[in-house]
Amino acid sequence: MNVREFGRDYFVEVGTTLCETALTGVSAIPASGGYWDVSMCDYVHVVGHLGTIHPSDSPTFELQCAEAADGTLDAISATALKFTPAVTDDGQMIMWDIKVDTLPADHHYLGIAVAGTLTNGSYADFMVFKGRLSIPVSQSATQISSSAIMRWLS
Repeated sequence: MNVREFGRDYFVEVGTTLCETALTGVSAIPASGGYWDVSMCDYVHVVGHLGTIHPSDSPTFELQCAEAADGTLDAISATALKFTPAVTDDGQMIMWDIKVDTLPADHHYLGIAVAGTLTNGSYADFMVFKGRLSIPVSQSATQISSSAIMRWLS
């Protein structure tokens, strides 16, 4: 697949504004009430890159869905979409693939519930690659910076 096909077939959204910001407490990704709107997508690929996991932290990342942009995140799977990294998992990748029509009815907003102990400086960055029918309107400009523009050579 060349870059043009990639850019035409996927829409990419980030989960955190800055990857060097430490994870804190129980929260969600995207932050600040954000979500990934997958309502017009056939499938999505969520990719996480772990930074340093502090030895005193024990984070858990779980991909969940909601029925509305401001809705409560609900579990999709009790086991398949949850990951608890070990302190030796620094630099590892987390990847989840979701066929959107397998989500519960009207639950087309995704987010990652972050739980566990996160007080000592652990890092992770997530993004979603949306295989789409059309591009849904979702994240605010604070989540997708103006410099995040696709470019390709023809």
